[in-house]
Amino acid sequence: MSQQPDVPQDQDPILARERTLRAWFIRDADPVLAQIDGLDIGWGGVQSWATARMPTLQGRHLDIACGYATFLAQLGWRFPRARLVGLNIDFDGPHALASALLIQAGVKAALVQADTRRTPFVGGAFGSASCFLGLQDVEIGFGWQGVRQAVAEAVRVLRPGGGLVLLDEFPFERFDTLLDGLPIAIVDRAERPLDVRWSRQVAERAIELYAQGWAAQARPADPASRAQLYTEAHARLAAAMESQLHERGYYVPFGPVRLLIARRLPIQARQSRAPLTQPIEPQLNPIERESC
Repeated sequence: MSQQPDVPQDQDPILARERTLRAWFIRDADPVLAQIDGLDIGWGGVQSWATARMPTLQGRHLDIACGYATFLAQLGWRFPRARLVGLNIDFDGPHALASALLIQAGVKAALVQADTRRTPFVGGAFGSASCFLGLQDVEIGFGWQGVRQAVAEAVRVLRPGGGLVLLDEFPFERFDTLLDGLPIAIVDRAERPLDVRWSRQVAERAIELYAQGWAAQARPADPASRAQLYTEAHARLAAAMESQLHERGYYVPFGPVRLLIARRLPIQARQSRAPLTQPIEPQLNPIERESC
């Protein structure tokens, strides 16, 4: 598996594209919100670091829980020959920007709306798959079992030999439990902190927005439950913020982000323990291999 060579930052075309896309993304934001929203493009250097470490993508690639599609943009820049498919449970609200963002980024990708735990794809339909910070959102909405189902489903749609790339804040031990029993061999793992240092002014506004997002992702049944979830999430985030500001003098909103790269094994090479979930039958008409 070849990896991309290191390029000085001032000569890296990926970072230049990030700057251009970020300027478009935050064009109407006030200075404080521009710092917060601007993090979505590049994620403090983590996205370009991750794609540079990944094996070269060829053929069909699935990015699950793709959200705004910012990681899809990175994949398209780094691997222009890959046929990209982004899957998300919705493309409403903030996620409605995904299509426009990809157009602005100059990246072609098919966007599919479906539950990450039950994708509409036939088994072995993709040569590779990824998830960038999407598993934590799945956990908020559907619990740890939902995360296990999403990962098992990502493995199901991989062809033998296909690569799986997971990036999230989970400790590596949690990643190991997600893959335990699946026909997967881990080939690389690494972590990287975000290159972000926010002042109190930015941090306080950020945790308000993140607490709102947490409450929305949890899909509460009524407004009172949503308000309670917001209050609890904001309290946790505020405590972490105060601790960082006291110890460091600045606030880093996430991280470190941990990267795990694995490869799909043939069925006969399945690990000894049973899979965490049985393969989930697609609820929609399967997308044929030659599409996208």
